Amino acid sequence: MTQQEPVSGAAMTGISRRTLFTGAAALGGLGLLTPILSACGSSTGSAPTGSAPTGSAAIGSAAGIGSGKTIGVSLNGLVEYTRYVAEGVAKVLDGTSYNLKIVQANFDVQTELKNLESLISQGVAGLVVLPNTVDTVLSAVKQAKSAGIPTGIALWAAPGPLDEYAKGVAHVDSVGGGRLIGDWLKKNAKPGKVVVVQGVVGQGFSERIDQGLDESLKGSGFQIVLREQGYFDRSKAVGVVERALQAHPDVTTVVSYAAAMGNGVSAYLKQNDIKNITHVTSDADAEMLTWLGTPYLAATRYYSAAETGVLATEAVRAAIEGGNPTFKNTVFQDMMTGENKDSIVAKSPMSYPEYEGKLTDL
Repeated sequence: MTQQEPVSGAAMTGISRRTLFTGAAALGGLGLLTPILSACGSSTGSAPTGSAPTGSAAIGSAAGIGSGKTIGVSLNGLVEYTRYVAEGVAKVLDGTSYNLKIVQANFDVQTELKNLESLISQGVAGLVVLPNTVDTVLSAVKQAKSAGIPTGIALWAAPGPLDEYAKGVAHVDSVGGGRLIGDWLKKNAKPGKVVVVQGVVGQGFSERIDQGLDESLKGSGFQIVLREQGYFDRSKAVGVVERALQAHPDVTTVVSYAAAMGNGVSAYLKQNDIKNITHVTSDADAEMLTWLGTPYLAATRYYSAAETGVLATEAVRAAIEGGNPTFKNTVFQDMMTGENKDSIVAKSPMSYPEYEGKLTDL
């Protein structure tokens, strides 16, 4: 992979998905740190496409805003969710002259830290981070703050040690999300044994969904009999469900904490003609929408990955450009079913398809 020169005064250049993600993933470690999206914008220097965070000063009004500056994006792994986060970042940088470097860590903490440290050492002007684990990211954002590099966190569940080092966060209320799932199940599903497929324990994301779900289901007749990590991997998630059904063939509900895993669970249920289990997942991607409303996926706790990228990047831009970024920026969430999915996506877009051709195969 070779570095691309900034394209001043031109529209966002088209980069293949193979270059952006598949090829990068194959390299592993520090080999990921290749500039893969250049000059997201034009010479007009217009304000970001997404609205500025509340309380931020006007930014992006001067011609050539971001010229000569790079924003680094650290993704925790490679799934559709993370691609949507990248689309949200691209949306905010469109119409500017910022360069963009995107790396992903294959959900590996050591790779994540190396990626972040390398971006910092290369002198990026700002960082947008979708964390794998809080502890790993904490070390890096401390270094970034010491170097004068503002950081935006694209998945923030609750106050914690990252807060004093970040300029802004996309707040996904995961305790509230867990309650949403639990409350929906109590109204729409048969009480009984529940299997929970977590994401990665240590992010603070799964643990807080656990908290909200447990609070909602307490005393309801729903009993969680297995809770295990699926690492945002569809095959690992299926393995969790298979083991659970071997031990508890009378399971009535499966809750998977990400569409990347839920898609695999839905396919497994269909392949085995299992229609007596209520399956609920979290977040959304294009494949998940095709399962939603079938006997294999009843609902999702919906929020937009792209919105998290927008909010975190807007905070970073505000900090770089002399604005006053709002720290806590709340991400919309609600329970989505086959009946209401169109209206919810219209309210809170799942992705920004206008950038798909810029980040994927043309």
